[in-house]
Amino acid sequence: MVEDIRNLTLQELEKNFQAQGVAPYRARQVYAWLYKKGIEDFSLMTNLPQDVKALLGKYYAIFSPAVEKVLTSSDLTQKFLLRLKDGTLIESVSIPASSRLTVCLSTQVGCRYCCAFCASGRLGFRRHLEVSEILGQFLTVAKNVPDGRISNVVFMGVGEPLDNYDHLLRAIRILNDENGVRLGARKMTVSTCGLSNRIVSLSREGLQLELSVSLHAATNEKRSQLLPVNKRFPLETLMPALRLYAQATKRKITFEYVLLRGFNTTVEDAQALVALIRGLNARVNLIPYNSADSRLGFEPPVKLEVLFFKSYLEKHGVDVTLRMPRGADIAAACGQLVWKTADSRCTNY
Repeated sequence: MVEDIRNLTLQELEKNFQAQGVAPYRARQVYAWLYKKGIEDFSLMTNLPQDVKALLGKYYAIFSPAVEKVLTSSDLTQKFLLRLKDGTLIESVSIPASSRLTVCLSTQVGCRYCCAFCASGRLGFRRHLEVSEILGQFLTVAKNVPDGRISNVVFMGVGEPLDNYDHLLRAIRILNDENGVRLGARKMTVSTCGLSNRIVSLSREGLQLELSVSLHAATNEKRSQLLPVNKRFPLETLMPALRLYAQATKRKITFEYVLLRGFNTTVEDAQALVALIRGLNARVNLIPYNSADSRLGFEPPVKLEVLFFKSYLEKHGVDVTLRMPRGADIAAACGQLVWKTADSRCTNY
């Protein structure tokens, strides 16, 4: 059976080549064509002999996502609608800044975690993305942005990255491999709704990945209303896992906190947040909610709520940033990724 070659790590491809009578160093050449030059046709790999090209064509393929549509925001954020080989659709986002270009990648078709204010979760869960499909997004976006220079990757598109743990880690290691994309681990961020067991596993991988946690409330009562996963992994489980991760990796934990008018913006909410993260090497990203769908039942905060919450955290020694949404006019902001052709349905984990 023909396999997408981008599902394989370099070590696996070397092992396969050796078993097929090909010198292992040829695998490094193939990797350079795939990830440094973005070549998607074996016949164009000019430093490979014909017999190796024939072997590649016999056993492997390269299935690149098709670009169905590209939307460009007034702030130059771009949202890519991509069609996979089975016809399903995913979205990726490129976010330019003065000194870097960040790409937000999806890890699943749909999502099973049903966060209350996230439009993506209403799609329901369809399947995990393959390693090649995660990498395919990166390489496709790179061909469609200026200079193709992507400096940062955030696994924060459609899906819960840690729910697709094995494929996520393989994609990260290929991106990080000096023979692959050679993107530093500190330039990659994994965003999670709080799968404590997988956070513990991630702390043991030996990778200094940035970790971003969707918190959004600092009490179990409120957080469970927003993130059903909190019933399975409550704050009493989540916080020790995060402290372990911070200790093991020496990285600062980022808490994403979407401000919802009248729900999680009171002085009591601010006090609970300060108490919850006390002593942890962390920052808080405050994100004014963008209403992607009025049916979700939340509204953006008023300016006074935002200013009060930020000021309270700062006065109590919290490292806090106010992250103004990017790409809101093309539904590319936090929690907005959802393709309009899909049915709206939510299946719990």
